[in-house]
Amino acid sequence: MSDAPLTAPETSLPTSPTPEAAAVPGGSLPLPPFLPGVDDAAPAAPETPHGGDAPPPAEAQEALFRQRLEAQDDSRRRQWREQVEQWRRDVAADPEMGGDRLAGTVARAQLALERFDTDGSIGRLLEESGYGNHPAVIRFFNRMADGLMEDSLPQSRPDLPLQPLEERMYAGWSSRP
Repeated sequence: MSDAPLTAPETSLPTSPTPEAAAVPGGSLPLPPFLPGVDDAAPAAPETPHGGDAPPPAEAQEALFRQRLEAQDDSRRRQWREQVEQWRRDVAADPEMGGDRLAGTVARAQLALERFDTDGSIGRLLEESGYGNHPAVIRFFNRMADGLMEDSLPQSRPDLPLQPLEERMYAGWSSRP
């Protein structure tokens, strides 16, 4: 080790801006200087006299960031609409629920929903979210409608004799010896 006193390095280190300098008009906080993917698509900034690239102004970075968020949001909405439409097509093509039975299937599902969703909040949720078109949801409400339907009497057949009352009331029990 040398006995010479330690000195500061020759190059200056970047300093962090003061809070007053970092503030953005309107009182909102500035975006971070590096956003993933933003630097790749950011327009080239004019070169500074010392030869280095200056970062784009905070407003340009914020605009680019908002533009990418809106594009991503639009893409997600489009994908969700496509998924809901696919569910509708799946229900229409289902052999149990679709085809000629589709109108009855939807009516039965709505009957069950109206019966148990007294304030309409579940119906609004299913409508707004798109999940009301999911085949499993429609199948579930149809099963609920099956439980709501009145029981029907078994159809009698005139070609068969009427069984004794004991047999009709207690199946498998016979009064015959």
